[in-house]
Amino acid sequence: MKSPSGLELFDAVDATWVPLAFHNHEGWLIREGAGGGQRVSAATLLADATSAKVGSAANKMLSIGQNPLFMIRDSDMDLDAELEALGYAVVDPVAILTAPIDRLIQKQPKHTHHIDRLITPDNTATKIWASGGIDQNRLNVMQRVKCPKTILSAGDMGVAFAAAYADIAMVHAVEVANNHRRKGIANALMFEAFNWAKDQDCNWVSVLTVRKNLPAHKLYETLGMTEAAAYHYRSYVSH
Repeated sequence: MKSPSGLELFDAVDATWVPLAFHNHEGWLIREGAGGGQRVSAATLLADATSAKVGSAANKMLSIGQNPLFMIRDSDMDLDAELEALGYAVVDPVAILTAPIDRLIQKQPKHTHHIDRLITPDNTATKIWASGGIDQNRLNVMQRVKCPKTILSAGDMGVAFAAAYADIAMVHAVEVANNHRRKGIANALMFEAFNWAKDQDCNWVSVLTVRKNLPAHKLYETLGMTEAAAYHYRSYVSH
């Protein structure tokens, strides 16, 4: 079974973590994030763009109340160099890890914490997410997702969000309450995400993690996931 391409993974990210609006603007895809974080507020260069100008994208982002922010993928190295020369600094390198669902489920332990599948977040889930910086604007991102989705709740111990696009299930916003860390809660949430993905007939599960978040990166690798794509942001630094 062929693993998903970088393009397929990026499409899955856009479908499962959704901006308020997409703007197709002079060779750029500009995401209007409405305060939902970098992932839903960045501009990417369209594949068929031949004369896209950085200034045009920057002005469009400013016009919708966002600071200029660009997502740089492996195919964007020329743009990366141009942005560096213009004074845009690298922000938050991110890895996308993935693995086939059948291999992930094989690793599931016989005994684990009970996880509920919710349609909407309850007060407990909302509080846990808020403690990790996932505020109402990010909850709005989840609400905008139109493809199959679920909230995975370990009660007052932890919570995660999963959504399925094509044959890829993306897991986002894994958060464990401070007083329940190192108890296997994140593992339990991920294994329930794998089971949910299987129920959606997905072949792959993917996650995104900021490279500096070493514990999360180690967790996903321990579960059997490997890096399949990567990106970073470029943000303007004023002098």
